[in-house]
Amino acid sequence: GITLIERACAVWMNGVSHLFAFCSADPAKADAVDEFQYLASRLMSLLVSKAMHEVSRREGFPHLDLDGIEEECLEYLDTTSGKAIVVLQWLQRLVVEKKRAGVIDVEPPILSRVFQELSTGIVHFVDARKLTDVPFPFQFAQMVV
Repeated sequence: GITLIERACAVWMNGVSHLFAFCSADPAKADAVDEFQYLASRLMSLLVSKAMHEVSRREGFPHLDLDGIEEECLEYLDTTSGKAIVVLQWLQRLVVEKKRAGVIDVEPPILSRVFQELSTGIVHFVDARKLTDVPFPFQFAQMVV
């Protein structure tokens, strides 16, 4: 299980590092780039925290502050299940919005790599979650002991 979560985190971080590399170098967009990177970092931190919580069923996984995330979004996140999937969707939507705004300055086929990395990470996360959702059969547990 931990190997799957480590893989998920690794590909998610790789995807976000690609995003940062793809940001516009236009000085006129410097503030927008900073704002995007700030929010993307916080969403990634929140994604990892929520994924760890869903797999371990424990509270208290740290994340960066939540500045820049609307209060009503956070209220929704508190009331929904599948929190990691929701945060991933927020991050993907942010990427699309910033591509349209010119903050992300890379051609769509190359940007699709970021979405592939995010998708691969969520597949690893879902596989890890299956290990905690599906109980190990008691008879097999007794044979191993």
